[in-house]
Amino acid sequence: MFTNLISKIHDCSRAEDILHASVESVKQALNCDRALIFSLQPQSMCQVVAESVNLGFPRAFETTIDDPCFQARHIDIYRQGKITTIENVREAKITSCYVEMLDKLAVKANLVVPVLLPGGELYGLLIVHQCSHPRAWKPEEITLAAQMAMQIGWALDNAVRWSECQRIQLSLDRQRDYNDLLSAASQKIHQGTTRAEVLQIATTQAQTILKADRAIVYAFDRPNTGRVVAESTLPALAPIRGITIEDPCFEPDYIDKYQHGGVMSIDNIHQAGIREYFVDNLVKIAVKASISVPIIGSQNELFGLLVVHQCFNYRNWLDVEVDLLRNMAFQAGLAFTKSHFQEEIVAMKSSLKRAGLVKETITNADTQIQHVKESLTSSVQTLDEAKHLMRLLSHEVLSLTQKFSSEDINLIRIIAKKLQSNTESATMGTLSLQSNIAELETAIDSAIKVYK
Repeated sequence: MFTNLISKIHDCSRAEDILHASVESVKQALNCDRALIFSLQPQSMCQVVAESVNLGFPRAFETTIDDPCFQARHIDIYRQGKITTIENVREAKITSCYVEMLDKLAVKANLVVPVLLPGGELYGLLIVHQCSHPRAWKPEEITLAAQMAMQIGWALDNAVRWSECQRIQLSLDRQRDYNDLLSAASQKIHQGTTRAEVLQIATTQAQTILKADRAIVYAFDRPNTGRVVAESTLPALAPIRGITIEDPCFEPDYIDKYQHGGVMSIDNIHQAGIREYFVDNLVKIAVKASISVPIIGSQNELFGLLVVHQCFNYRNWLDVEVDLLRNMAFQAGLAFTKSHFQEEIVAMKSSLKRAGLVKETITNADTQIQHVKESLTSSVQTLDEAKHLMRLLSHEVLSLTQKFSSEDINLIRIIAKKLQSNTESATMGTLSLQSNIAELETAIDSAIKVYK
């Protein structure tokens, strides 16, 4: 029978189930009117945390028994493992306050056994009541109650250990889930090709993963002022992108903290100890709770903050949530810097392309000038030959004056002068063109030097 009762207790994994199974088993084993467990734990001091009672008798479950006489005189002896019995309340030598307390529960006889945890800590008391009549407790009944109390202590300790293991496992599972989420979010953030796109992706991912009402990026304009440059928000909230907000997170002492990786987590803006002026500003944009983490840009400079807002209720942020947002901001900072460099490279390539077109234009102009110079050289040679012919023609005209009439000679002279005039004009034009070409070559040489 004892083995079956113990199995029922140890089959339970939660402390609450262990306590209720214990009082049921004790009541059944000892055939008593009531069995209860009286807690001496800080969170439930002097409270009845489990009870099994026969019909017709008062219930004590969840009541608090504040008995200064008990606490002053008996707790220390129970820590030492002392077991007490009362066979008849009316005949026992106990204090009047103790009698009064027992009368409220219709107790005629009781058996009190300490429940000690394996480390010796006093968890509470296993109390057995006989309410229908006085009762002489047999040694084997006392032994059974003591053994049951010991098993209860072991089971409660195992439950605490199991609960801690569950908590650790839950924390590990949550951390693994958040790591997976962070990995996926980081990949999306790094897919942004411009700084604006990177920041927008970061806010979208932050709001989605943390299930926040709003996520924004503040870019610093002045030491205590931020401008919202990216936002992801619930449709029920008014957008705040583009507005300038004074925020407590921007005060000088916080700037230095953010520069060195500090964060600000606010579960309730009215209980965060920030100035009322800033509380009012946050209320204007419906903020009740928030997390602010730094975004470090190029040259290790503080660009701004990645911030999540809870607007419809207050929120107790978990450490893993704060760490997740911090890591997302770190990735956003890397992607932001990378995009900045990419934008500069694109601008540089554009400038080089334009410079290449200028070079090509200069080269083509230089080639055309060379062609013109070659043609000009040929023209100069032709003009020189024409001058020579004109001189010969003049000489021939003089030698022919005796053979032709005066009218013919005058006509020949007019033609010769006309040819000489045209030749001289062509010569002047050629000299002017040569001068212009020389100046253009000088300008092209200067342009090439500047380009290089």
